Amino acid sequence: MTQMSNQTQTITGIVIKEIKTKESDKIITVLSKELGVINIYVKGAMRLKNKFHSATGLFTYSEFVIFRSRSSDLYQLNEASVKHIFHALSTNVEYLALAMYMSELVCEVSVPNDMNNEILRLYLNILHMLTTGKWSVLLCKAAFEMRLMCDTGFRPALLGCKACGEYEKDMFFMDVVNGDIICPTCMKAHQTDRMIMEKPAMLAMRYFAYADLDKMFSFTVNDFFARHLALVRENYVLRHTKPEYKTLQFFKSVQSQEI
Repeated sequence: MTQMSNQTQTITGIVIKEIKTKESDKIITVLSKELGVINIYVKGAMRLKNKFHSATGLFTYSEFVIFRSRSSDLYQLNEASVKHIFHALSTNVEYLALAMYMSELVCEVSVPNDMNNEILRLYLNILHMLTTGKWSVLLCKAAFEMRLMCDTGFRPALLGCKACGEYEKDMFFMDVVNGDIICPTCMKAHQTDRMIMEKPAMLAMRYFAYADLDKMFSFTVNDFFARHLALVRENYVLRHTKPEYKTLQFFKSVQSQEI
């Protein structure tokens, strides 16, 4: 029999993954303010009448009272209450696909302990911008990829040309391997591994990288440059994390227009 620890802890977070175990139990992965990404075992949560069913649903933002058992590395759930459910994710396959990709990406990177709250706020705000239609799907994707990479130690050098330091140009070339930019004047013809970044996309990338999180969501860019930005950020992510995400392939398969 599982023995309960004397100590419980209250956390807030969003369920970003769930795995069914046995007949009605499941393990949920939660992106939390206090502990970062953790796994919690929830007994009976697959049953509709279970008291934890709603609060532990996928992409549900909840408050959890958890404890560690002495016989498992998993956290166990003691109490849970819903704070917010992103209902639009269940009615729009594009939204759902992007949320799934965001979740896989969060689980792949290593989140510094002092950034747990920032990453959670980023995730929640992107879902808000997505499900309310304030940003396009591709802009949400690009902004999330950009800021997550920055906050987990992969911030590119965007403040000027690597060779001459030039800041203002109508176009730069982005090196997704080394994370730097170079202006057309300094660009050598044989350097074909750099991606073109026109000025609006570059400005968006800089803003998402350096703006305070509270101000980040006041920025917008049209669909053309959002698509361009999303492609560059995706290549950067794949170069610095892992070369393939199943959820990214699913996202692309349901896109009305390919990136």
